[in-house]
Amino acid sequence: METAIDHILKYGITLFTIINPLGIIPIFLGMTKDHGLLELKKISKSCSIAVIITLIVSLVIGQKIINFFGISIASFRIGGGLLIFTMAFSMISAKASAAKINRSEIREQEASDTELGIVPLAIPLLAGPGAISTSIIHAQRFNTVTHWLGAIGVIVTIGLFILLSFRYSRKIGERIGVIGLNVLTRIMGIILLALSIEMIAGGIKEILPVLKGIA
Repeated sequence: METAIDHILKYGITLFTIINPLGIIPIFLGMTKDHGLLELKKISKSCSIAVIITLIVSLVIGQKIINFFGISIASFRIGGGLLIFTMAFSMISAKASAAKINRSEIREQEASDTELGIVPLAIPLLAGPGAISTSIIHAQRFNTVTHWLGAIGVIVTIGLFILLSFRYSRKIGERIGVIGLNVLTRIMGIILLALSIEMIAGGIKEILPVLKGIA
């Protein structure tokens, strides 16, 4: 029997692996290469706040939204698992996942005056479809105050990690280098691949009784 701590830890590991803030650093550095240190701090702050708000909203009311559209959590779990599965393969190849953002969107954003911290860094690069669907799926297991406070604590902690990672991204990039970041991304991709398979398997187990009934 899994405890509340087990659920929270699993949620935290899955969410952090999907968001992969260290893997986004090369993109962040490319987008902010012409910005000063003060602007870099502002972008980092707005990005972390936007990620925290987006994921907390997804965690709290995401279930109500999918219920409104008549989507079962089992189907959503399978769909989210497949999405994360494709993201994991991209991470193993050390490539930016098209499920988050594509090259044309990155180029368009670099040329616009839109706040980089919110779009596209927070949404959809960090708090993208994978992170949002993960929050909604895991929220199904949260039925105590400990669950909810722990899950929100996880989101805030990840947000603070994003803030520090981006604020000191230039120093991190110099120390770790592209190869080091790619190695970390591949390791996270392998972990995420295993988690996505478990998510899909869980959804299939929930939906199989329905399929047997129809047959």
